[in-house]
Amino acid sequence: MLNGLYPHMLNSFLLTILLIIVTRKLAGELCLLDTPDFRKKHEGMVPLCGGFAIFTAFMVSGIGFNDGFRVPWNWEIGLGMLVILGMADDRWRLPAVPRLAVQAVAAIVLISPFAGPFNLGALPGTETWVLPPLLGIALAGFFTVGTINAVNMLDGVDGLAGSSAAASLVWLALIAFHGGDSYLAVHALVLLAAVSGFLLFNLRHPWQGKASVFLGDGGSLMLGAALAFFIIRLCHGEGGIAFPILLWIVVVPVADTLSLIVRRLASRRSPLSPDRWHLHHLLLDAGLSPAVASMLISGANALCGAVAYAGVVFDIADSVMALALLVPLAAHSMVVLILRDLHAHEEFVVPSSANTAGAAYLPQAVREKP
Repeated sequence: MLNGLYPHMLNSFLLTILLIIVTRKLAGELCLLDTPDFRKKHEGMVPLCGGFAIFTAFMVSGIGFNDGFRVPWNWEIGLGMLVILGMADDRWRLPAVPRLAVQAVAAIVLISPFAGPFNLGALPGTETWVLPPLLGIALAGFFTVGTINAVNMLDGVDGLAGSSAAASLVWLALIAFHGGDSYLAVHALVLLAAVSGFLLFNLRHPWQGKASVFLGDGGSLMLGAALAFFIIRLCHGEGGIAFPILLWIVVVPVADTLSLIVRRLASRRSPLSPDRWHLHHLLLDAGLSPAVASMLISGANALCGAVAYAGVVFDIADSVMALALLVPLAAHSMVVLILRDLHAHEEFVVPSSANTAGAAYLPQAVREKP
């Protein structure tokens, strides 16, 4: 299968590039443009067509696979729902409750074929702890919606969400190949090729001083769901890989999301309220450039993915891998506390009464998705 995989990856890569070139010219007519404001300091209006291009290239490239490797219906519907939801949110700024409702339905569609046992690993001297089907699908659905929003929140710096997703896809493919799941590995690599095509337009490099295309909510929601689904598939059943090991692959965006929720609740605010408490915002406010901030966070994500791969290859005990998750969580908390102390005198919270237009005139106000 590997020999036949490369043409599909090339098709996915080139088709993403072609679609971005075409659709970014239509973004203005569809009002899918990210406009700079007090918080968003990019120059000019940037097309939000990256997610649509990645999704379309991924699906079209999968058509050429033989019957055993074709993209299943639940991927097309579930991921497609999230792309449409994200594009609608980019266009009209939908309320939080309808967004979460559609995300939950899309998650159920995605994980419905795996509504069975869910491998949580084993403690020393005990058998593998496998959740029954109903609890398994509940945890899988919660994890999918959580990862969807974690990757969405990560999308705040040029190249960050795309690079982090690409790193996660590499490790997922390697883990899948190691476990004999060539189906998942092949599709992870085809999606990786599509993301790589997008990164040519989104990363800052010597030939491009700023991103010319953004993922948009459609792209970040779709990539988050895809990563969650691949992880759920790998830990499905008693013979699957323990969930705590695979959690390492997305622990960086998950840690940032959990940290935000805790800090917002501790400040007696809604966990969905906007602010500049994301790790990438704190790094930027500390004086780092967007390129360096993106490299540091995506590099940490890649390193954690390598830990997951090592845990699988060297058969490290599930309990050890689970307890070791405290390390990146503690490291994230320490970095956040240090960076917050540097700016303790500044107010980063958007008043709930501030509207989109008025917030620009508040000295320390910022506007962003939660």
